Amino acid sequence: MVAGDERYSRAVAVIPPGDLHEHHREQLDALVAACVLIAQVDGAVTPDERGRMVERLKLHAGLEGADLEAALRAFEALDARFDARPEETWVEAELMIRRLKGSAEAEGVALAAVAVSIDGGLEAEERAAVLDICAWLGVNPVRVLP
Repeated sequence: MVAGDERYSRAVAVIPPGDLHEHHREQLDALVAACVLIAQVDGAVTPDERGRMVERLKLHAGLEGADLEAALRAFEALDARFDARPEETWVEAELMIRRLKGSAEAEGVALAAVAVSIDGGLEAEERAAVLDICAWLGVNPVRVLP
């Protein structure tokens, strides 16, 4: 994946620029994308997964009020796109995650994805998605997997 790749230029932010400062937007886009991918690998976003994602967003980014609402709207929008275009949406989410590769926030996003996915243990599909997310972020999975 290189910056000149056509897919990279098509990826969009899921949180509108006016809703958050630029510094947080890419981090939250990656976090929301990771949460959606983890939730989608088993075919459905459960209320429990959604609740864990909300708690993780609050803790990870210190979100509250309008910022938290923007992140939740972004989660719902990206999750809904999976129904219509799952392959395209997966690539879009992957690109949002890859933007954080090598950043100070990368490991935190991977840890948050693991925390969202744990609902009595990691299923094989969830573990595979976490490994993909770690690879995209350049994070050693040993540092984030239980």
